[in-house]
Amino acid sequence: MIKIGRVVVSLEMREVYREDRLLHVGSRAFDILELLIRAAGRTVTKDEIFQHVWPNSVVEENNIHVQLSALRKIFGADRQVIRTFSGRGYRLTIPVEAAEPVDPCGAAAAPHASPVRPSGLPVCHTPLIGRGEAVADVTRALKRTPIVTLLGSGGIGKTQLGIAVARSIAAASEWEVCFITLASVNSAQSVVNTVAEALGVPHASGDVPLQALVDSIRERKLLVLLDNCEHVIESAATICELLVQASADLRILATSREPLRTRDEKFCWVAPLETPGEGASPQAILACSSVRMFLAQMNALNSSVESDRSSLEMVATICRRLDGVPLALELAASRAAVFGIRKLLAELDDRFQCLTGGRRTAPPRQRTLEAALDWSYQLLSATERVVLHRLSMFPARFSLEAACAVAACGRLTHNDVTEAIVGLASKCFLMTTFDSKTKEYFLLETTREYALRKLYESDEADEVLTRNATCLAPADEQPYGRVFGAPASGGGLAMVAVASR
Repeated sequence: MIKIGRVVVSLEMREVYREDRLLHVGSRAFDILELLIRAAGRTVTKDEIFQHVWPNSVVEENNIHVQLSALRKIFGADRQVIRTFSGRGYRLTIPVEAAEPVDPCGAAAAPHASPVRPSGLPVCHTPLIGRGEAVADVTRALKRTPIVTLLGSGGIGKTQLGIAVARSIAAASEWEVCFITLASVNSAQSVVNTVAEALGVPHASGDVPLQALVDSIRERKLLVLLDNCEHVIESAATICELLVQASADLRILATSREPLRTRDEKFCWVAPLETPGEGASPQAILACSSVRMFLAQMNALNSSVESDRSSLEMVATICRRLDGVPLALELAASRAAVFGIRKLLAELDDRFQCLTGGRRTAPPRQRTLEAALDWSYQLLSATERVVLHRLSMFPARFSLEAACAVAACGRLTHNDVTEAIVGLASKCFLMTTFDSKTKEYFLLETTREYALRKLYESDEADEVLTRNATCLAPADEQPYGRVFGAPASGGGLAMVAVASR
């Protein structure tokens, strides 16, 4: 990373940041910026720019002026960093600083150091909306503890938030950043090998020993972003604890659908985006982060939504029914861009059939709404699955006592149900409210619809329906919020910002 005033540039990733925000830079403009940086204060002539940027084309000098104008806008108040020398060329007038650590002793003085540069962060072209406070919270947590885990349901935006935090830390410090995804690994040794490869651990063919990982991180200020840990949670936890015990200068930011449960771990719940309350004004609707994300996705697809009250209320309803989950909003925007928001709203009763238009380049679990839930569902125990099916009978909030009344039967005791509820909550299937003296639980609407489908596919649907009607009072006597999903606006969904184990 290279720092020029308030701008940070990654030549390897061809990315430009200002105040931790990724900026859009055209390829021609970046080519010119790269040439100016590599010139190291020397004046770059127009002929050099033509040869570097347009090597096989004949273009007018005005093309250079257009690209330089775009670059100067990126530098903002520091626009004079690019100075024009009439008749000679252009030069960077602010010294270029290294924003990444440089080993003063050289690789030879540190035989344990990695000869391979750590993996960079992936590019996120979609804007990070409604997560500013979360980025600050997680960054502060990483200053106080070696392992921080971002927890949340599928599609909630854990990876994008983790990348934003890592970029913020890398831009403001001399920490190396290594991004490692575990999505495609499925065994303990493959986790070790994947981490070793990303850290640049030199090894011959075959499996990498754990000690090699330890040796590779000594005396390095390193932030590791370990993505998608939930399906190899025990292996990931073992490696994380081993590494942080070996180096005081190591920080690990993990993303998972359940805690690692390691020593000194803190976890941050990634909440759904804010959704508008029923009857909200147009201004209040547009201020909600879920609405802003939905509209941004529509704009990215060259589509738009009318700004009249009726259209905004339909968008607000879509965001509420999709619980403010970013992946669901992205899939919904893709559908609405083709068929319109009115038809999309009508289709949400069968959301798993219509929300299937994910990016072809996305992992399979992110291409449809159902696939995102399938990924998490496969990680549940048999008892947790049964209890989840039975809890889907509750239209909104419910107490532990009510859950046991409906779910504890057959071979499941009250203790079995209680343990299953703990597991479902830790794996982000079950939400918790803290707005009353008694803790209550509820399922997000999409999760509840998914669990209901599983219940109706099972052999016990009639039995659970009967027990639900027998054990619980009529719906109009229940102290619940709205039907189908989270509590009504103001119901007090609690997503703990930073909680220790």
